[in-house]
Amino acid sequence: MTGMETGHAGLATDFEDFCERWEWGVRSMVQDVSTLAASVGIAAGTVWEEDQYVQGSFKVAANAAYGNPHASEDEIEQKAWGDIFRADVYKPDYSQESFQKGSEDIKQTWSDTKDTVTSTGKIGSLKDLLDQANGHGGGN
Repeated sequence: MTGMETGHAGLATDFEDFCERWEWGVRSMVQDVSTLAASVGIAAGTVWEEDQYVQGSFKVAANAAYGNPHASEDEIEQKAWGDIFRADVYKPDYSQESFQKGSEDIKQTWSDTKDTVTSTGKIGSLKDLLDQANGHGGGN
């Protein structure tokens, strides 16, 4: 503003000085607030990451107690809480036929193990036992 617009030349100079200082003060405050916002934003992001990690860990623990035993940790962490506790997520088979088949499988495994031990006179290597269980026969 000119001296004519303010009514006095000294007032125009003082007003210009005041506006210049005000501009620098506002600029400094904006920079301080930007720094604070960046710091808070980084801290908020870190807290969010920690929350996601803790929540994923609890989901994995809950799934271990109740959910699908065949699901990977990554799959569980992506699921919603309700999906982990839904009754139809994993339905174990408690039928009579399932227990009979399990019993037959156990008997067959013990029989195969007994045959391996008695035919060789010793328990073979882990590889031999695995080959026997997989139907590949024993051997080196």
